Amino acid sequence: MAIKFRKRAIKFLNKANPEDVENIREQINQIAVAVEQLGIIPFTELDIKKMKGDWEGFYRLRVGKNRIIFTIDMDSQDIEIYAIGARGDIYKS
Repeated sequence: MAIKFRKRAIKFLNKANPEDVENIREQINQIAVAVEQLGIIPFTELDIKKMKGDWEGFYRLRVGKNRIIFTIDMDSQDIEIYAIGARGDIYKS
């Protein structure tokens, strides 16, 4: 299992305040543990939704005012974080 970050996500994490980064890290770790140990995406435990339209195939995780857009390859159990950003800006790409 691997957690991969795209450049856009890393850029956000470098600029964000440490408290937000810690909250995001904890949430991503919870996803990783659920996928690795249970083989499921924890929709009910965390605020995760499947995305539609242009973002078909992606998932959205809400962490406070920030959103994390990611995919999960259930075969290899790899998580790829595509983007992290504020609620209003994240979907404009």
